[in-house]
Amino acid sequence: MKPLVVFLAGAGQEPAEWDDQVQRIGEYSSLVLTTSDVAGSRFSLESAVEALHSRILQTGAGSVVMVGLSVGAMMATRYAAAYPDAVAGLLLSGSQVRPNPVMMGVQRAIMGLLPARMLPLPEDLNKRQFLEVLDAAGKADLRDDLAQITVPTLVLCGSRDLANIPAAKTIAAALPDAELRIIAGGGHELNTGAPEDFAHAVEDLLART
Repeated sequence: MKPLVVFLAGAGQEPAEWDDQVQRIGEYSSLVLTTSDVAGSRFSLESAVEALHSRILQTGAGSVVMVGLSVGAMMATRYAAAYPDAVAGLLLSGSQVRPNPVMMGVQRAIMGLLPARMLPLPEDLNKRQFLEVLDAAGKADLRDDLAQITVPTLVLCGSRDLANIPAAKTIAAALPDAELRIIAGGGHELNTGAPEDFAHAVEDLLART
C-alpha cells in the first residue's frame, strides 16, 4: 500500500500553492494542510503535531511521507520524531533547527507592527494566529527530534534563502539517510518559486520510500 503524502505549508500559504506537486504524484493519495488547519485556539508545535496526527488517523493511512516547507518542515520533523512508525520519508524545505533568537525577534517585531492587510494572511488565518506561528517557530529547538529520525530524507534550500542554508546543512548532517539539495536561484518558497525542482524532489523521495 502506497503511503499518504502529506504536504505541510509554510505560514501564510494557501493550499492551491501546492497544486503543481499534488498533480505530479497523482497515483498517490495526498493531503495538503496549512498552519491554520492544525492551529487550534493557540498555536504551538506540540498542539499542531497532535492535530496533524488526528487528521492523518482520519484518513486511515498506514504510513505517510511528510513534505514540509518552513514551519511546515519543522512540524514534519517533530511529527517524525513523535510518531516514527508512521513516517516512511521526509522532505524538509527551508527549515530550521534552532532559529537565531535575534533574527526571529526582529522579524516578529516588524510583523507585529504591520497592519493585517500587509501580512501574508490566507482567509482562515488572522494576525494573532500568524504571530503565534512565528513565536512557536522562534522558540523551537529540534536537535533532540533530529536524533530520533532514521527515515529517508531530502533536505532542500534555495541558494538565495541565505538565512536557512546553515540549518539545511545541519539537518542533512544530523540524519543518517539524508540528501541535501541546494536549488540554484531558489528562494524560500521553493514549491512556488522552483516548482519543477520541488516536484522532482518529491518524486525522488517517493522512489526511495
